[in-house]
Amino acid sequence: MKKKNAVKKSLRTEVSPEEAVRFIEDLRLMSSQIDEPTVAISLRVPENILRSLKIKARAEGKKYQSLMIEYLRSGLQRR
Repeated sequence: MKKKNAVKKSLRTEVSPEEAVRFIEDLRLMSSQIDEPTVAISLRVPENILRSLKIKARAEGKKYQSLMIEYLRSGLQRR
């Protein structure tokens, strides 16, 4: 059995001016529905959430990844 690494990475809480400008620019682009090319990521999601997302997406005639992106965009645009 492998021993899990008990050391967690510290989370950086400060945002540089460059990151702040990039964030604002990305929000502006999201408002206009202009997206950059997609990037593959690995994301661990509880089964019940993924199952619910897939069912809701199917009911709306969408792909679940597209619905997830809609939710992410909506959450980021919330003020």
